[in-house]
Amino acid sequence: MRITERERKQYLKQIKKLLVCKDSQKRKFLKSFDDNIEEFLKDNPDASYDELQKNMGTPQEIANEFLENESAVHIKRRTTIVKLVIIGIIICLIIVAITFVAVFIDAHEANHGYFENSITDEGIIEETIIEE
Repeated sequence: MRITERERKQYLKQIKKLLVCKDSQKRKFLKSFDDNIEEFLKDNPDASYDELQKNMGTPQEIANEFLENESAVHIKRRTTIVKLVIIGIIICLIIVAITFVAVFIDAHEANHGYFENSITDEGIIEETIIEE
């Protein structure tokens, strides 16, 4: 017995209920999946509802596959974000380390001697470096 439009809509409705994602993702997936059903029915115009499910999958199977694929994409995005955050933290730590080394070197050089100012009889300021 040929699949009816009502059965087709019911099939899509069952899939929609099982999808746990944003409405925009549901609409996009269901539109694409409906196009696949259309192609199947063009190739198999006398297909029954059972034949459709055997070929395309049960609503539960379709929803599970979709969610597995979405989970993989989500995990990949999350991993990329974590990598970027770690790289950012490492760059910040390198900048802080370089700053501390520069301050340490500057402070170390400053501790090896100091300037002593004196004014000569002519009113000229002389700077003398006194080594420790």
